[in-house]
Amino acid sequence: MNREQAMKQVQMYSFALYDTGLFLDTHPTNQAALVFYEETQKKYVEAVAFYEESFGPLTMGGTDTEKGWAWACTPWPWEMED
Repeated sequence: MNREQAMKQVQMYSFALYDTGLFLDTHPTNQAALVFYEETQKKYVEAVAFYEESFGPLTMGGTDTEKGWAWACTPWPWEMED
C-alpha cells in the first residue's frame, strides 16, 4: 500500500467514526451502531498505526521521540506524492 492509499484508509475510517458518533448522539442504545463504531474504531487505530510506521506521524502524538523530533522532518500528511 502506498502513502496515498494508506492516508485514504485513515480518512475513510475517521469519517465513519465521526458520522457514526453523530448518529449515536441521537440513538445511544442502537446496538448495531455501537458494534459498528467499535469495529470501525479498531480498524482506524490499525490504519493510523500502519500509516505512522510506514510514512511517519500523522499528529505530534505519533512522534517517536527516541529517534529525535521527526514530526517536522517527514512530508506532511496532506502533501501528495509526485
